[in-house]
Amino acid sequence: MSEVFASLHPTLQGMLAHRLGWDDLRPVQEEAALAAAEGNDLLVVAGTAGGKTEAALIPVIDAVLKGGLSGVCCICLSPLKALINDQEERMLALCTPAGLSVQKWHGDVPKGERSWGGCDPPHMLLTTPESLEVILLDPFLAGDLRNLRFVIVDEVHAFAGDLRGVHLRCLLDRLDGAAGRPLQRIGLSATLGNPREVLAWFSGPGRRASLVAVPSPPGKKQFSFLVTDRSGLAATVSRLVRGQRALVFVRSRSEAERLSSALAGTVDGLSVHHSSIPPAARKAAEASLSESGAACVICTSTLELGIDIGGLDLVVQIGPPPSVSSFLQRLGRTGRRGSPARMAFVLADDLDLLVAAATVEAATRREVEPLRPPVLPYTVFIQQLLLVLLKERRAPRRGVTSSLLSCAAFAGIREEDAGAIVDHLLAEGILSADGVFLMLGPVAERTVARVHGRDLLSVFAGAGTFRALTPEGEEAGALDPRFVAGGVGTVCTLGGRRWRIIALDSDHRIATVVPEGGGPRSSDRRPFWSGAGAPMSPIVARSVQRLLARGSSSLPLGKREQASIHGVAEEIGSGIPAEGFLVRERADGIFILSCHGGQFNRALAALLERALGDGPKIRISDLWLLVSGVTGPDPAGEVRDTLGAVQRWTAAEIAAALPLPAPDDWKFGPLLPPSLFAEMVRADHDDCPAMAALLARTPLGLLREDICAPGPHLHNE
Repeated sequence: MSEVFASLHPTLQGMLAHRLGWDDLRPVQEEAALAAAEGNDLLVVAGTAGGKTEAALIPVIDAVLKGGLSGVCCICLSPLKALINDQEERMLALCTPAGLSVQKWHGDVPKGERSWGGCDPPHMLLTTPESLEVILLDPFLAGDLRNLRFVIVDEVHAFAGDLRGVHLRCLLDRLDGAAGRPLQRIGLSATLGNPREVLAWFSGPGRRASLVAVPSPPGKKQFSFLVTDRSGLAATVSRLVRGQRALVFVRSRSEAERLSSALAGTVDGLSVHHSSIPPAARKAAEASLSESGAACVICTSTLELGIDIGGLDLVVQIGPPPSVSSFLQRLGRTGRRGSPARMAFVLADDLDLLVAAATVEAATRREVEPLRPPVLPYTVFIQQLLLVLLKERRAPRRGVTSSLLSCAAFAGIREEDAGAIVDHLLAEGILSADGVFLMLGPVAERTVARVHGRDLLSVFAGAGTFRALTPEGEEAGALDPRFVAGGVGTVCTLGGRRWRIIALDSDHRIATVVPEGGGPRSSDRRPFWSGAGAPMSPIVARSVQRLLARGSSSLPLGKREQASIHGVAEEIGSGIPAEGFLVRERADGIFILSCHGGQFNRALAALLERALGDGPKIRISDLWLLVSGVTGPDPAGEVRDTLGAVQRWTAAEIAAALPLPAPDDWKFGPLLPPSLFAEMVRADHDDCPAMAALLARTPLGLLREDICAPGPHLHNE
C-alpha cells in the first residue's frame, strides 16, 4: 500500500478496498492525488479506460470527507448529456458509500428533477455548460454554490479548440466569483496534441497548475482494411458485425440512417445513435451494448467520447476518420478488459485506404492535432454581456464591460473594441441605456432574450430544426427544415424506424409523424441535416504526403493493400516530396499536391482564384487542387509562379483576398459591427497569420513530365 493510499480518509479507503477491491492506486491516480493535495489545477491525460475519472474524484472525495464540507462542493462539466448519464453511475458508486450525494442536471432530465428546491443541494453536481448557465441565472440556486471548492471538466479536448471552450472558460471564472474563491480545476482528456498549452488555457494566468500525463501501456491492436463500393457496403458491414457487439462509425446522421435501413433485417440488435434522435432512443442504443448477446449501433461522433459502453468486440469505421484524435477516441471504445483493440476500416476505394493507413501511421508516431483556443471571441462576449443584463436587469456600462474583459477568455479583446460592440448593440436596439446603465433593449426582448433567455444559453446556433412528434406526443427525433420542405406525405427513416409526415406546424416547428409499417422502400426519402462534415486535419494530410513519398505504408499491410497505395502514388507521378507543394500538368488541368488539410486547401483555392484572375477554375479536395482553364503557353509554369507569388503574401493581404462567410454562420454574428466580424473571422476561422507563415515556409516544386491522364483515384471532391 502506497503512502498516498494510506493517507486517504478512512471512509474512502474502506470504500475503495471493500467495494472496488483496490489495495492501491494506479500511477495516474497517485500522481493526481499528490498534485491536487498541493492545491494545483490539474490536467490529467491518460488513455481511454486509464482511470482518469477516479483520478479526479478520489482527491475531491477525500477533501470533502476530511473537511466535513456540505452543499455543492464540486461541479462536473461534460460536453455531452449522454456522457453525464454514463458518468452518473460511476459517480454514485464512488460517492454514495462515502455519504456524498450526486445529482445530474441537463436538458434531458425531467424538469421536476432539475432542482433541489428546499432540499439540501447535492455534494456533486453533473451538468453541461449550457445547463450551468440556467443555474447561475437563478439567484437561489446560484447562492448554493458558495461552498464550491472544485470543478472537474471531462473531455477537455472537446472544448478547447472552439467557441464552446471560450464559454467554458468564462464559466470557470464566473464560478470563482460565485464561490468567492479560486476553485481548484481538474481537467480530463485522453487525446491532446499540445497538453501544456491546453493546461495553460484551462488554468489561466497566475495560477499553479500541474500536468499529470501517464502513458498507457501499449496494448494489442488489430486492424483490417476492406475496400468495397457503395453497393457492397451493407453486406460487408453485416459480415463484420454478425454475432458481435460492435460500433459502426459513419460520417453523418444521413449516412447513419441510410446504412441502418440497408442493414435492417440482416443484423441482430441493430440500433442508431446520433444527435437528431430522441434521448430515450440514444440511451437504449447505449444500453444494448452492455447487455449480453450481439448488438450493433450505427453512430456518428456522438459515441466517440468516453462513454463506458462495456466490452465491445469491434469498432467499424466507414471511410477514414477526419483526424488522429477521432481515430484514437474511436479505437479506444474497444480493447478493454485485456482483449485486443479491434478496428475494421470499410473503405470506398484505394484513396480511402491510403488516408486510413496514413492516419494509423500518424497515431503510431503519437502525432495528435493541437488545439488552438479562439483569440477574438467577440460573439461569446456578446452572449455573456446579454446574460449579465438578463440576470441583473440593468448594470453600469463601465462596470459590466470591465468585468467581462477581466475574464481570461477575453484577453485578446481590446477595450475600444468592446466599446464599439456596445455602441453597435445600442444603435441596433439590442441594448438600451439609462444614463450610465445598460439594459436589454426591445429588439433583444423580441429575439435573442425571449423565453427566459433560452437562446442565450448556448454559443452555437441551432439549425431551426423541426421536432418530429407523434399525435400522442411521442418524440421521434429532429428533422432539418429543408428536409421537411418536402411536405406532408413524406416517408423517411429516423432512428432506424420508418415515419410518415402527416402535418407541419412552421410556427412552432413541429412535424407530426406516424409510424409507417413495412421495410425500407426505394421511394423513402433519406433525411438530411445542415452542416458539413469535418475536413481532413493537417496532421492526417501531412502523414498522407509522407506515405505517398515512400510509395508504401510502414504498417504491416498485405501485398494487395501495399500495391493499392503504391498505385495511388504512381498516379501522381514520381518525385513526390515528403513535404511541400508539387505542381504538375494533367490532361484535365494543373494538379497541385497540397497536403495541409481541407480547411487550408479551401482557403488556398480562394487565394489562387484571386491571383489568377477571371477564367481559371479550381476544384478542391483535402489533399490537392486542380486548376483548369489556364490558357498560356506554359500552364503548369504559370500556376507554379502564381502559387509562389501567393506564398509571399502577408497575413493582411491574405485577409483582404479571402471571401467573408455569412455572419449567420455564427450565433450572435449578425449582432457584431461588420469590421469586428471580419476581424474575428480572419483571426480565428481563417487564422491568416498562421496561414501566411505556413505558405512562406512550404517548399514549392514543379514536375516536368509528359502530360498524364487522371487516374481513377484522383478525381476531385
